[in-house]
This record gives sequence, C-alpha cells and structure tokens, in this order.
Amino acid sequence: MTRKLDGKIAIVTGGGRGVGRGIAKLFAAEGAKVVIGDNGSQVDGSGKDAGPAHAVVAEIEAAGGSAVANVGDVSKWPEAEALIRAALDEWGKLDILVNVAGNFRANTIANATPKDLNALVNVHMHGMMATSHFAALHWKDRGEYGRLINFTSDSG
Repeated sequence: MTRKLDGKIAIVTGGGRGVGRGIAKLFAAEGAKVVIGDNGSQVDGSGKDAGPAHAVVAEIEAAGGSAVANVGDVSKWPEAEALIRAALDEWGKLDILVNVAGNFRANTIANATPKDLNALVNVHMHGMMATSHFAALHWKDRGEYGRLINFTSDSG
C-alpha cells in the first residue's frame, strides 16, 4: 500500500459489512485511523447488532491499523453527532466522512409501502444529512475543509 492516508482520521458509516467494510479496511491499510459506524441492522434496516462494527475493528487492528466502533443510528441526530464526536474524542479531528450506510426494503417501487419509504429516507437521506452536518460543523470550527464522500444505490 502507498500509505496515502497516513495521519488522516476517517469515519465510514455502514462500515461493518459490504462496501462500507471494504472502504474502512482499505482506508486503514492506507494509513487512516477509522471509526466504523454501523448499528448492525439487517439489510431491511431491522434489528441491531454491535458485532459487525467490532469485527471490522478487530480485523483492522490485527492488520496493524487503528480503529474504533460506533454503533449508533445515523438517522438520529444525537447519535450522528456522537459518531462524529467518537473521532474527535479518540483522535482530536476528522478529515474524511464516507456515508455508505443504507438499507433495502422493497424489491420494486410498485411493491413499496409508506413504511418502506420512511425506512429508506431515514437512513439514506436523514443519515447522510445528519452525519454531514456535524462533520461540516467540525471542519468549519477547525477552519479547514474535510473530504465528504456519499454513496447511494437504486434503493436510495
């Protein structure tokens, strides 16, 4: 690895599984210290499980990297703020926020219910806005800019 991210602090929402997990591990391999933000919900957004976030932390640490887990719900503003605060409390700053967290409720728009739509909007939109808001406040207070990377899918 090139270690292009040495000295950088990153948060990856949805970092416990799938694409988010891959990004978190790549960032750590490139030298970033990473907060794994993942509440461990199922693909449909139901349930909670701290295991996936902590498992990725263990993988990163076993490879010589540095990571911490945060298992909050990004769609809830106080928990999104706590996610950003996790990086600040652990390492004093935040350089990169990657919003990957998402869920998938309905196979097609024709099958979607209001409950499905609310679940999608809560994570894909409210979660992205909440985490981005608190990251932007930090960057503004710091007088520096950070990197904001947002993922979406056809589900979003």
